[in-house]
Amino acid sequence: MTGFADHARCAVLSTLFRGKLCEQLAQRPARRLAIGHSCYLVGDPARSVFLVRAGLVKTSVLAQSGDELILRLHKPGEVFGELCFCTGKRHEQAVALEPSEVVEIPFDELIGRLRTDAQTLFDFLSIVCDRLAEAYERLQSMSLDLTEERLVRTLLKLADELGQSAPDGLAIGHYIKQQDLAQIVAARREVVSTLLNQLRQRGLVSYHRKGRIRLNPGSLQSHLDDIVAKREGPEG
Repeated sequence: MTGFADHARCAVLSTLFRGKLCEQLAQRPARRLAIGHSCYLVGDPARSVFLVRAGLVKTSVLAQSGDELILRLHKPGEVFGELCFCTGKRHEQAVALEPSEVVEIPFDELIGRLRTDAQTLFDFLSIVCDRLAEAYERLQSMSLDLTEERLVRTLLKLADELGQSAPDGLAIGHYIKQQDLAQIVAARREVVSTLLNQLRQRGLVSYHRKGRIRLNPGSLQSHLDDIVAKREGPEG
């Protein structure tokens, strides 16, 4: 099997191979996943990546304690499963958060694209830097930011990536459970529930049981700025 010796290079495949190539790949027979069903698990052989054709898929890792940390939510048109071809086995799991369709793409076919398409190779090298910066920012946030900061940043990111226009701002275009949010921000569900309720009381977000979260990005960003300013203090 073809593979990379460097993990940082294989970790950025998910943002490549869009446009015409993805359109062609999306025509292949899809695999259907019910809610909660896995596409693959930790330790499974890694021989391909997957294109989300419909639904929403999470990739996550599990600690020895059993705690789960969500790495990313993948919407239609995105590729997942790029971690990690360095060793030939999965280091994370992929599970459907709603009824989904995924198309399997052999890894060797993607590598062949890199070898023959100069523009794709250029994009690949550019995205290496972007992905490394994103990973560093998330580690920094988990190390330094308050839980509320991480939650607000996550809501803004989800609104940017999955948001749909709504009368009072944006609605996150998929039903995201509070447990899912907790696993993204690395906090207990009870803590996230309390913080969400406080944000709702401030009029910054709105949601109902088993409903989509709605928010006003501008107001929520201003609230985040206030939190950061208070944490850093006059000398921050």
